[in-house]
Amino acid sequence: MDNVNIDGIKDMNVVRDLFSSVNGLGEDNCFLVVLNRDYVSASIDPSSTLETNATITGAKVGGVAGGLVGGAIAGSMNSVIQETVNEFYGKLDDKQRILFSRNVYCGYLVNIMEKGIAVIPLRNSGQLIPKIKDFITDIDNYVFIGNEEIARINIEKLPLHFSTKKLAIYFKNLDNVSTQWTLPTKNKLVTYQQENCNKLASRLPQQ
Repeated sequence: MDNVNIDGIKDMNVVRDLFSSVNGLGEDNCFLVVLNRDYVSASIDPSSTLETNATITGAKVGGVAGGLVGGAIAGSMNSVIQETVNEFYGKLDDKQRILFSRNVYCGYLVNIMEKGIAVIPLRNSGQLIPKIKDFITDIDNYVFIGNEEIARINIEKLPLHFSTKKLAIYFKNLDNVSTQWTLPTKNKLVTYQQENCNKLASRLPQQ
C-alpha cells in the first residue's frame, strides 16, 4: 500500500488498511497517533544540540537524556549526559533505532493490540516543529514489537500538560528508559484519537 498524508491518517478505515498491508492487525486494535518528543529536524545536528544544551534537553524537556541522567545541575554535566546518551543509542537494535529516532521520525502511527505493538513511522516535510497535519507515513520502515520484548506500557503525565500524555513503552533490555512519545488525548484531525486514548487508558496503569 502507498504512503498517505493526514487525509489518510485521519481516516480509521485507511489506517486499518495500512496495518493490514503489513500484517499489523490483531483481534482488538487500538490505533493512535503520537508525536516524537525527542525529534530534532534533520537540518539540525541532534548531537550538537545535546552537547550545547544538554540541561534543557535532559532536565527541563525530558526526553531520552532526561531519562538517562536525572537531576543534572545546569551547565555542569553536558559531557556526562552526551556520553551516556551516545552509549544508550549504541545499544539499540534496528527496530529500537526507529522508535527512538531523534532526527528522522517526528511521530508514529501505532496499533496496540493483544500480541504487541505495530508501528508505522511518520515523517514531515522538514518542519522544525512536529505537527500532525504535516505527517506522512513511512510504511517501508514499519516495525512490530512483540510482547516478549516489552517490559510494560504506561500512559504517564507530562508536567504542565493537560490535553497530552506520554505514551511510554519500556523494553526489557533498556534499563527503565522508555519511548518519548507525546500522546494527544484528542485531536480534531484524528477522529478516532480520543476514543482510542480512553480505550487504552482503561487497560493500563495511570502514572
